[in-house]
Amino acid sequence: MKKKIVLALVVALTVVALSPCSLWAGIRREGDLYIVDDAEGSAPIGSGGKSAARDAARRNAQRDALERALGATVQGITEMQNYQVVKDKVFSQTQGLVRTFDVLREWEKDGELYISALCKVSFTALDGVLGPVVLDALGNPRVMVLIDERVGNNRVFLSTTEGEVLRVFEKAGYLLVDPSQADVLKEIDLDAARQSSDPEFLREVARTFNADVLISGKADAKSYTSQKKYGQLLYGVRSTVQLKSVLTNSAYMLGSEMVEQKKEALTEEDGAIRGLQPAASIAAKSIVHKIAYAMISGSAGGIPGRTVKIRVAEISFRDATNLKNALQGIDGVTGVYQRQYRDRKLELDIVSDKTAEDIAMTLSDHGIDIEDVNSAVVEGRSEK
Repeated sequence: MKKKIVLALVVALTVVALSPCSLWAGIRREGDLYIVDDAEGSAPIGSGGKSAARDAARRNAQRDALERALGATVQGITEMQNYQVVKDKVFSQTQGLVRTFDVLREWEKDGELYISALCKVSFTALDGVLGPVVLDALGNPRVMVLIDERVGNNRVFLSTTEGEVLRVFEKAGYLLVDPSQADVLKEIDLDAARQSSDPEFLREVARTFNADVLISGKADAKSYTSQKKYGQLLYGVRSTVQLKSVLTNSAYMLGSEMVEQKKEALTEEDGAIRGLQPAASIAAKSIVHKIAYAMISGSAGGIPGRTVKIRVAEISFRDATNLKNALQGIDGVTGVYQRQYRDRKLELDIVSDKTAEDIAMTLSDHGIDIEDVNSAVVEGRSEK
């Protein structure tokens, strides 16, 4: 009897030790969310000043929340004794995301800026949607997609794969480069770039379009068999999509993926579309998360500045030009890129060390009535 009691006590203690709330202090479970009460991050106050230090401290606090919450789900494995291994496991095998980030306290000590925050981390599969908090931590990178697609022995100019990859990244919340609205379009042969196997040339093209991240790859679909079924000749078509993503400023590899699909169809072209679309979707969703975790974990080194999209309605062309020039002259702004001006609506991308709220205040000082602000977008209306 005594032996059974001791055994039961050991089992009970083991269960308690492995429960998420016991593994990490300050964490509790609410449905599909883990609440991290006191995620903390810090960064040195260097030449970039408090603004740059604050951004870095926020990213480190978000990383802290991810590590602690996701680490709480790793139950009963020996790797828990090696925190570095657990961190690697967290960033390579999970889909946990910081959904909300509420700053509780900010303070300075010995040249460091510290931030403590209340975070909610989700473990529900989000179908590739990252959410504004994660994208803000990444710096709202601009993404360019260049895919060389072939069906049979023929190149395809309206790429099913490229369109699907763009759709996935747009749904995830990333800012996308739109070559059709860029002034440099006349000087660069994007079709030649898609066919190129020179990675440095591809990066140069992406940098010309002010992209922070380049998604490039190959898509290929070919029939490998044909047979009659129910009086119809059906083709078996094998479709393969290969994607890789790099930071354009450093050539750092953020992630790669290859997916293959086999479909039957009445024609090779129909089978290609039916195979390439799901293959591209699967590969792109994987790349979405690989980019996020590579950049949020710090291994990629990040991107220079953050990008905020600006939309201003009811603004004249003269006022739009003056506003763009004014923004270019602001300290801390490293790039102002016009997406389009149409029907008295201006769209700009601003790259700077400032938050969306900082940009909104600047626009307000220049006569723009601010209507909506989130971490990646500022929308307003000209008061003139």
